[in-house]
Amino acid sequence: MDVSITIYKEKKEKDFRMIILPSGRSKIGLIQDKDYGIISYLNKKDSKKIGEFIYWALSESDNEEIENVINVQWCKQYFNCSSNLKVVNEYNYINFKFYKNEYILLLFKRDGRGYSPFKDENGNMVEYIFPEKPTALELGTKVMEMFEYKERYDGLIE
Repeated sequence: MDVSITIYKEKKEKDFRMIILPSGRSKIGLIQDKDYGIISYLNKKDSKKIGEFIYWALSESDNEEIENVINVQWCKQYFNCSSNLKVVNEYNYINFKFYKNEYILLLFKRDGRGYSPFKDENGNMVEYIFPEKPTALELGTKVMEMFEYKERYDGLIE
């Protein structure tokens, strides 16, 4: 089973909001966020709990078609923002996927009104492939490290 989890973190160093969403499939078979997830206000010290929430979302993800799609704008449904542009301005995004028996984290950046893969100074996509299934603590710690890397790159953290 190949599934994907979306993880958003508010671009703040403290008292940030995180949104973790499981996935299913659209009518045409594309990966799509489900209409529920976890919204939390955890901190860096809560890496284990962040990892546990991600594993919960992984357990909720499947390749089944999402049948009752709600008609609410994405920016309002999960973020309580007035526009998609406001979301990409205020949140960083990491994709966590289980693909071909590998656990992979991929960092994204703002790209217009959406996101595209983030590339480091050498032009390489910023991703991390775990050699084996990580513990909740390892997963949560790595997610926070990747968000901090992006925030340092953007100049948000001194």
